[in-house]
Amino acid sequence: MTKHILVFCAHSDDESIGMGGTIAKYVEEGKKVTVVIFSYGEASLPHLQEEYVKKTRLKEIKQVSNFLGTQETIFLGLPDANIREFVNDEHTIKEVKKIILKHNPEKIFTHSPQDPHAPGDHKAVHHIVSKVLDSTKKKYDLFAFEVWNLTPENRPVMYIDISKYFNKKIKAMKLFKSQWFSIILTYIPVYLRAKKYGLKNNCKYAEKFYKLR
Repeated sequence: MTKHILVFCAHSDDESIGMGGTIAKYVEEGKKVTVVIFSYGEASLPHLQEEYVKKTRLKEIKQVSNFLGTQETIFLGLPDANIREFVNDEHTIKEVKKIILKHNPEKIFTHSPQDPHAPGDHKAVHHIVSKVLDSTKKKYDLFAFEVWNLTPENRPVMYIDISKYFNKKIKAMKLFKSQWFSIILTYIPVYLRAKKYGLKNNCKYAEKFYKLR
C-alpha cells in the first residue's frame, strides 16, 4: 500500500524552504505527498492587486508541485496575514480533519510553534493542525519543519539525508519568482542549516524536523 505524507503550511513556498529536499526524496521513494496551503499569499506583494498576486502564486506553486512531484496541492483559501483568526474556526477545523482522515498519512509535517514569522500565520497553522490531531482517535506522527526559526528547540529531532536532492530544493525555491526578495533572504540560512544538519547526520546535506507527537 502506498504511504501518504501530508504537509500543512501557511503559504506556497513554505514547503519548499522547510522541506523541499525531503518532499523530493519521498516522491522518489514512491510515497504520495499532498501539500495543504492555508492562504493564497495575496498580501505578500502589497503594491500589486491581490487577485493578480493570487493568480501568480497559484501558477508558481503548480510549477513547483510538478517539479517536486507532489501528488496534490490543496488551498484552504484563508486570508493572508490573518490565519490566526481561524484557529478556533469550526469550518476550518472540519476541513483539515477531513483531509487528514481521507489520506490517513504515515507522517504529517507543519510549521514549528516557535516560528517567528509575522504576523503569526505559521504559528496559527501549527495550532490548527495540533487542535485537529487532538480530536482524532488515531495518533499521527507530527513533525515540524523550519522556515524562519532562529534557535533550536528542546524536542526530539529527525534528520533526513537530502544530499541527492538539495540542488532540486534550491531550484524549487527559485521558481517562486514573485517572492524573490524573501527567497533570497532564506538562501544562506537554508544552506547553512543543510550543511550543519548534514554533519550531524553524517551526510553532505540534511533537513531537520522536530518530533511534536
